[in-house]
Amino acid sequence: MFIALNRIASVVAGLLLSITAAHATQSAAPPKADSHRLVYLIEYVGTDYDRAVRDGNIVDQAEYGEALRLTRQVVHEYHANHPKPDAVAKSLADLETLITDRASSQAVWLASRAVVPLLSQALGATALPIVPPNIANGRRRYTNDCASCHGPTGGGDGPSSGGLQPASTAFRGLFLERLSPRQAYRAVALGVASTAMPSYSDAYTEQELWDVAFFLMTLRVEFEPKRPPASIKFGLEDLATSSNEELLARLRPAHPDATPNWIDYFRLNFSTGEGVAPLAGQGTATTAGLTTAIELQDSFAAVADRLFPRVVGVSSYARAVTAPNPSAGGGTPASGWSHTTEDEPLFPGFRRLRSGSGFLVDDQGYILSCDHLVRDENGTLAEFVSVELHDQRRFVAKIIGAEPSLDLAILHIADPAWTFAEPEPTFADSDRLQAGHWLIALGDPPGPEAVFTVGVVSAGAQRQCYQEQMSATLVQSSLIVPPGGLGGPIVDIFGRVVGLSIGLRQNPSANGLPIGPLTTPILPINLVLNLTEALKVAQSDRSPWIGVSVLELLLLRQQLGAKADSVTIPESGVYIDNVFEPSPATQAGVQKGDFLLALNGHKLGAVGDFQKWLYVLGIDSSVELSLQRDGKPLTLSAKIEARPATATTR
Repeated sequence: MFIALNRIASVVAGLLLSITAAHATQSAAPPKADSHRLVYLIEYVGTDYDRAVRDGNIVDQAEYGEALRLTRQVVHEYHANHPKPDAVAKSLADLETLITDRASSQAVWLASRAVVPLLSQALGATALPIVPPNIANGRRRYTNDCASCHGPTGGGDGPSSGGLQPASTAFRGLFLERLSPRQAYRAVALGVASTAMPSYSDAYTEQELWDVAFFLMTLRVEFEPKRPPASIKFGLEDLATSSNEELLARLRPAHPDATPNWIDYFRLNFSTGEGVAPLAGQGTATTAGLTTAIELQDSFAAVADRLFPRVVGVSSYARAVTAPNPSAGGGTPASGWSHTTEDEPLFPGFRRLRSGSGFLVDDQGYILSCDHLVRDENGTLAEFVSVELHDQRRFVAKIIGAEPSLDLAILHIADPAWTFAEPEPTFADSDRLQAGHWLIALGDPPGPEAVFTVGVVSAGAQRQCYQEQMSATLVQSSLIVPPGGLGGPIVDIFGRVVGLSIGLRQNPSANGLPIGPLTTPILPINLVLNLTEALKVAQSDRSPWIGVSVLELLLLRQQLGAKADSVTIPESGVYIDNVFEPSPATQAGVQKGDFLLALNGHKLGAVGDFQKWLYVLGIDSSVELSLQRDGKPLTLSAKIEARPATATTR
């Protein structure tokens, strides 16, 4: 669309601008075309002067002559209609002097930017978008009407650009950094006579002109939006009238670390600012609601920015079974297509079992994931796990521990080349989750796929012991996480980790009939972190048990209410609220209603201590159970066993 405006003097005669909105209710009558033309010529001189003069030397005589000629033309036309000296005339004269003296491009650009608002106001040529532009629509317009000359990425290298004189403009370098959307808007609307660049004022509505103008700002070669601090705000008027260089200069005094990527973020995420009208037909209440929604959207995006670098893809591997050789009479060749899998060059002799997600819980290489992702179809543990980081690096991880009853696995990257510099994750108290709290599930399975799902808490975890009532141990929510996202973190609206998505499934209904998509169970982070430390020590891949379900003493007191005074409750320990039969506990004589005070002399302060010592003491170990029954101490002995598959939970 934009053509380098060489010989632009030929443009000014006879061009008429009809910048009208798609609906008359959205726009007042536009000012005369000549007014916009004069402002645009000054904008053009400011951005194009760098091609004419460098370090006080003229590097392109034609460009320099054009800059001087156009400036003098504006001076002359303005004086003809405003003969009395004023601030605009003085600023235009100062700009002409800078160009005559071959001043630096920075000085000329700053002077032109100072003139533009004065000239616009004097001529009544102020142009602003009525509603926030639609960049997606701008992209479509650009692709249909502009890319043939300017190229699909704005490099000035479209298929129709060959032989054009002047050449198609390339949206690159300093030119683009000093270009404002309003300058682009005027160029698209006015067009350029005697070039391949037409006026689009008849083909586009005013809104579509702004759509294209705002899209052009995204053609920056290193365009990569990065979220700035939440305290930084730019209104729509700021973004429409300012260049990238100007916006960055405004940020740097208070934010020396501001980057062009912050400006990129604003180019994609703009809102109505002070002095800019709300959406047509909408009142302040609706605008306020939209602002709230945008703030919530920004909160979700901030969580994604902060957490995704810690979300990893995990793939487990087992040794491949050698297929029979058909040429040796060992089988029949398979029909159809055959191909080499992507894993064969990476791990010859191994086959991939399952893939999903994981979460880097610290900077020591420990990863939380799911037990079902690290086992084969028979439940055998994988040989190793390949971990794919957010930056596409791959490392081999060891399975430190796995808990099949909870679908939890702990992995560890021990590669000497391992480095990770992202901020440490923050963990929230998962016991504080309440119905209605926001939840966000993240996943990043191997490959380009990613998972970001938003939901709310349906019910927080009711108890910590998973030996019997598994569903009461888990956080219930509205989240439905796809298989590739399982093993990834569940975080709150602040980005604090509150749980892990796992693959446990309960029966859908009593009669087996489907009841629709099942929500994803969430393993609360309090339980996960407690077991993580235990599994690091035990390095077990089986679920230990003695066959009892235990309850926190605080929960017991809450359940008993006024009756609690009639029961002798110890100061510490856990309450045994059920005993499986058969089990090591029933064989040892443990009864429902007993209080378990210690395991092998290790005092129990909470359910988490009971679970931890089961893992640390280990399966096949005989342990001494310190109990209280009917207010009296009792010591029994039991053997820790692997939880049998028949010991199902509710």
